[in-house]
Amino acid sequence: MKQSKGNSSFSGNEDRISSLPDALIHEILAFMDMKYVVQTCVLSKRWRYIWTSVPVLHFEDYLHKDEEEADLDLVHMSFVNFVKKVLSLRDNSDIHTLYLNGDNNGATIVDDICKWITTAVSHNVQELTIKICIDEDFFEIPACLCTCKSLTKLELVLGTLWADECKVILPCTMSLPRIKSLRLRFFYQLIGKEKLANKFFSGFPTQRSLDRDNRRLNKVNLNILSLPNLESLVTRDCGFDDMNLNISFPKLKYFALNDFKPNGEIENTGEYKLYAPSLASFVIKGYMPTSFTLENLSSLVRADMCIWIKREDIGDGVFPEIRAEKKEYYTQLTMRFLRGFHSVKALTLNGSFLKALGGSPDILDSQPLEFYHLHFLKLSGGSSRDSLRTIFYMLKISPNIKALYLRLGPQDSFDPVFPFYHESNAEEIRRGLALPCCMIYHLKFVKIKYIRGCVNELNLLATLLKHSMVLEKVMLCSRCLNKYHLKEKEEEMEKFREMLLTFPRASANVVISYSVSVWYF
Repeated sequence: MKQSKGNSSFSGNEDRISSLPDALIHEILAFMDMKYVVQTCVLSKRWRYIWTSVPVLHFEDYLHKDEEEADLDLVHMSFVNFVKKVLSLRDNSDIHTLYLNGDNNGATIVDDICKWITTAVSHNVQELTIKICIDEDFFEIPACLCTCKSLTKLELVLGTLWADECKVILPCTMSLPRIKSLRLRFFYQLIGKEKLANKFFSGFPTQRSLDRDNRRLNKVNLNILSLPNLESLVTRDCGFDDMNLNISFPKLKYFALNDFKPNGEIENTGEYKLYAPSLASFVIKGYMPTSFTLENLSSLVRADMCIWIKREDIGDGVFPEIRAEKKEYYTQLTMRFLRGFHSVKALTLNGSFLKALGGSPDILDSQPLEFYHLHFLKLSGGSSRDSLRTIFYMLKISPNIKALYLRLGPQDSFDPVFPFYHESNAEEIRRGLALPCCMIYHLKFVKIKYIRGCVNELNLLATLLKHSMVLEKVMLCSRCLNKYHLKEKEEEMEKFREMLLTFPRASANVVISYSVSVWYF
């Protein structure tokens, strides 16, 4: 018998979402900001109080701005009042995740932030993220946060709209036994004195003050030793540039140190030592430290080095180089870095690192390195002859490399740029510039971005084609200034590709392709 429409188990009037258990509804609401979660209270009696027990609370201040309200202070006040109301009306259930991003429109009263943290801790918060601009030049971290037994992830991004620096005042007792992920950023603000900084990481009671002047007078010894379960550590703008930083975490898997200072005004005199036998990813961005010792990184898979050179150590001119008296010094520093990465599988180096590495060729020849496990290599740099020699040095010490990514811009030499696809230039390229290169037995893929058209770039490609035994694909990426030159540039690249196919190739199966994009400013 045909079932009547009124007896259908999928009646159009049935509210099947409301019939779901609270736990499943909570999982759905976890993808929404609390502004919209709270609004579900008007749906029915079933939904009236569900928002008071959601385990994931996400607050974004920009969502409180509408087209009619242009006063950012009022927008931020609306956000702060909303957070206060939601947390004050919450039931007794635990909070798994509290995410607060309130740094887009104004400064938040410190007392309010401390109350929010206290509420989260009282509800056994596991993951806490606070991105806030405060209305003072100091912030006293609540004692309950530093002794939270449930906390597994902590991200603190603190700034101030008016003061140059923000003092961080710590409680006397600190213990985070379950913490696995720690991310810190103080917007060029400083953690401070040696004992204070050690207390933050190590849990030892010490003084409760910060003194910026003392930070400049004395070298700081920071021993980060007592977070045995920490798996991820990210620091940004935390003032480590003149610290003796000793990091020893047996379970650490991801470590990122970003201590960038603008314009190279502050010398990085820090001496860093890292012991992390479980480390898989290592990222460092900042000015070259005085010393960086890497111990037992046998599990390392990925290393990303973005290092800058102090301004006063770079000469003048259109294409400035490292001063002659500093070249050997920087080559030694970069060599010490690379020795710690001997087991890495994927390595990224920026242009300044390559420039420092290649500053003293005699040191490269006398202290050879070997990267037997390296399969993926990504390099950024110019197309000068010295830059290309350093690129081929990296290929030489990486015998098992499989993929090579090069980013060649911007211009770093007076090498001429001209219609490089002309046959009149082909013979010059075939003769080459005597770039040092040995046979490359495992390289299969090459991608080069920002091809400009200078002779050295062509010589680079000719050398790779001649020495790469199993090369399968070469991708060339070029740019033009606007869409009106796009077709002309594509025609140049096609002729260039055809010319490359006339060069000697160690691999008969290599395919050369290209793409052209518009360079938007």
